Amino acid sequence: MTEKTDVVYRAATGSVLWNLLPANGGRLVVLEERSEQQQQVAFVCITEAGKELWRRTDLPEPWWINLVYVGNAHVWLRKFESTANPDAARWLVLNLETGVETTATPEPENTISALRPFVYLQGEPDFETVATFMKKIGAPIFLGAEYREHGGYLFISGYTGQPANYTNMLWCLRQDGTLCWQQQIGTNLKGIGTGTFFIAGSRLFFVKNKTELVTFRIV
Repeated sequence: MTEKTDVVYRAATGSVLWNLLPANGGRLVVLEERSEQQQQVAFVCITEAGKELWRRTDLPEPWWINLVYVGNAHVWLRKFESTANPDAARWLVLNLETGVETTATPEPENTISALRPFVYLQGEPDFETVATFMKKIGAPIFLGAEYREHGGYLFISGYTGQPANYTNMLWCLRQDGTLCWQQQIGTNLKGIGTGTFFIAGSRLFFVKNKTELVTFRIV
């Protein structure tokens, strides 16, 4: 079996993928795509294979609005009423399947079903364990790591490079340390981040260079 990743979505030219949340067990993904130059945000819903179901760029607020969570049937956005007061905000709700604005009572809990990685920082015992393992396979890391085991695979996100010019790498390995693939997912970084990947349903999801949504099917 050939193990490979697939680019399922690319942000529009000049835009970045700011946030993404899975829905329906990973069968759908809702994206928040931002263009700093145009001061425009787009909310997009795609299937796990990358088919676009809807895109909204015509909401009442073009910029001061963000994706908060996804429920069983709705997408919840926070629209800021005042740039000087972040508490002055209201909900804007979209139908998950169609993207049409609707009214709904806020759901009691976030229904996202995603597995998030464990975060380990340099100096912590768990980080040192992961770093020692990575050094043995010829991929030394530092600063921090995100780690998750699932479906017979190890997924490790770590950092290489020099201060103010870090590179974020993501590795997929078998339990015995055999490398399946590796991806450079961020460059010229000034620090480390969290939430560099997640697992929903039978797929791993991650964003590469802030513009590409990439998936890996976990068999």
